[in-house]
Amino acid sequence: MIESIPHHSLGNFPTPVQRLSNLERTLGFESLWIKRDDLSGPLGGGNKVRKLEYMFAAAHPDGGERKRLFTIGPTGSNHVRATAVYGKAAGFQVECLLFKQPPTEYSETNYRVIYEHAAQVHEVKRMHTMFIRYAYEQMKTVLGFGEERYFIPAGGSSPLGSVGYVKAVLELKSQIEEGILPEPRFIFVPVGTCGTMAGLEVGVRLAGLRSHVVGIRVADLVVANTWAISRMVQRILRLIGAVDTDNINPSDIELWHGDFGEGYAIPTEADTRAIAMMAEHEGITLESTYTGKALAGLIHYVTARHCKGEPILFWHTYGGAQQNTV
Repeated sequence: MIESIPHHSLGNFPTPVQRLSNLERTLGFESLWIKRDDLSGPLGGGNKVRKLEYMFAAAHPDGGERKRLFTIGPTGSNHVRATAVYGKAAGFQVECLLFKQPPTEYSETNYRVIYEHAAQVHEVKRMHTMFIRYAYEQMKTVLGFGEERYFIPAGGSSPLGSVGYVKAVLELKSQIEEGILPEPRFIFVPVGTCGTMAGLEVGVRLAGLRSHVVGIRVADLVVANTWAISRMVQRILRLIGAVDTDNINPSDIELWHGDFGEGYAIPTEADTRAIAMMAEHEGITLESTYTGKALAGLIHYVTARHCKGEPILFWHTYGGAQQNTV
């Protein structure tokens, strides 16, 4: 069923998997690996490329007229940046609605890239105001006011977008079967708007892997929670025509909350250390909002549960905006 869902090719897949041998020794782990979705696309990597492939196809059905894209997120959003850059390259007009987040070097870079590539940008001060405005814009389109638009939710997190990460696990399974890496005991991923983790959960089930997906919460609990993830899992399963969609319970989903810190996009000491360690030992770039906290959470989780001898996979979801040139 997945192969029959239309997608618009954007990325470079499969993304590589590599062993983090230097970091592994530093942490005292026996088998630490990384899935390099930071290398997922020619105009910048990250987890959004896999999602956008499916939503761009839906916004341009059967080669007809391209709908204007409308999406939302914080001012430093990786998702909005990717939508603006890839959307412009694919011939879409991209309209963005942003709320202000605490500034960091990487988020300010994203902010500049968004303005360089989006056709129109609106800004509000708070997240809840953004969601109210988003609902209003959707209502206008439903009632036929203005140009027809295709709405892409925050983070690209919809059942359709998450299909990209169901397929990503099938890609990972092939890499395991080829002997590139052992089957992970744990797969760690940051959780903001829940779509990436939900796709991984469905993919692990369909692929028959024994891996346990652990989400590291990096967004407010009202957005990132086990109920939202389990609901998304059920919606993905229905979309792809899978059975037993009622067997997904929030208690089946594991979120690690200990590295969220004081709030969304506010760095923590552990987050900053994790970023520095990855750069020093492996030469790989993380950022403070998602992937730095995810690596910090991985380290704390594995240490607390005495799992250092197990094969561990860190799913790298950030792609530097410095790669995004059109």
